[in-house]
Amino acid sequence: MATTRRGSFKDLNAFYVFGAFTVLVIHILGFFVQANNDYPGNYDLEALSLILLRFGRSLFIFGTGMLLFYWYKHKPMDWGTFWRKRWHNIIVPYIGWTGIYTFVKLQTFAPDVFFPTFFNSLFTGSSFYHLYYIPLFLQMNLLFMFTKGWLERHLKLPLLLIAFVLQTLVYVLFIHMPETGLLLDVNETSPLYMQALAHGYQSAQNYPYMYVFYFLLGAYAGLNPDRWRQFVKKHWVWACVICVGATLYLAHGFLVKTISYGEALNIFSPLYLVYTSSFILLFYPVSAWIGQTRLCGGWFAQLAKHNLAIYMVHPLILFLLESYVIFRLDWSTFALMLAMFVVTLPLSILVYTHKLPAWLKKRSADQTTEKEQPAYQTFHAG
Repeated sequence: MATTRRGSFKDLNAFYVFGAFTVLVIHILGFFVQANNDYPGNYDLEALSLILLRFGRSLFIFGTGMLLFYWYKHKPMDWGTFWRKRWHNIIVPYIGWTGIYTFVKLQTFAPDVFFPTFFNSLFTGSSFYHLYYIPLFLQMNLLFMFTKGWLERHLKLPLLLIAFVLQTLVYVLFIHMPETGLLLDVNETSPLYMQALAHGYQSAQNYPYMYVFYFLLGAYAGLNPDRWRQFVKKHWVWACVICVGATLYLAHGFLVKTISYGEALNIFSPLYLVYTSSFILLFYPVSAWIGQTRLCGGWFAQLAKHNLAIYMVHPLILFLLESYVIFRLDWSTFALMLAMFVVTLPLSILVYTHKLPAWLKKRSADQTTEKEQPAYQTFHAG
């Protein structure tokens, strides 16, 4: 890893590709688990695979923390440029796709129906079942902006351990919250702080406090890249043991029904926190090695660039396949799953790079470049 922070950063390419693949796979599996009566298959295997692959967003948040602190470590920040890049590359496409998904859901452009839902969805990511991650990603960037200097000075391993414990305590608090009855009668007439508490409980997955440990783990890796690589190499065997042990415990608990399906799906439980953290330690050296190989490193780098395209578009492709295509095919359930994965991946990239919001993003970026930069000046976004 280049300590000068020049050139490309290859360690996380396979991380992001694998994370995108897991998101696509669990959305395919989720459909077939729910529609098991119509598409019979091995329910236990499908459900267990879904349970064990639900760490995609945690991988992305770890990667976000690492990249932000790796590229901007101890650099003076131009926050205007920082947010303009996110406006062109993230927010503009997000607005466009929120509009598309809002229409897909409502099937109408009637202003009194479309626009209230559209504007609400912009802030909540609720236009389709997965877009909440974009507001969450932007919140993580806000967290970076407000904590960058402090974390550069104080983020050490003991702070990570404290964050891990606090993350576990948040889960315990949320698990026992219904027993208190505190939020039982909260409604629109309740005090604002009670409404905020109820919203924070009901929509916890949309906010950074449920992912702080992964973000800080990534921040530590980005601030200390060489030390991080030595750490994961030194503890790789233990990471394997813990990851395999957590996998077997989850699988056994689900299969013998000591852990319910709903409980096993909860990625915020201490068990899943250990499972995901050990997987990060286990997979990071593999991802770094892939990034350096001539055989497939370039391929992973290219595919990683389309991560946002896969994330934004794949639910639309899956929705169309589920609604209009797969029920016409007399194929096995596994064949349908495989075909949906193979078709959705390239179609997501193709649609995203040739749709109107992408054109608007490019046009907006070109206009900004022409307006703000002299013709002789080049600009590289780090």
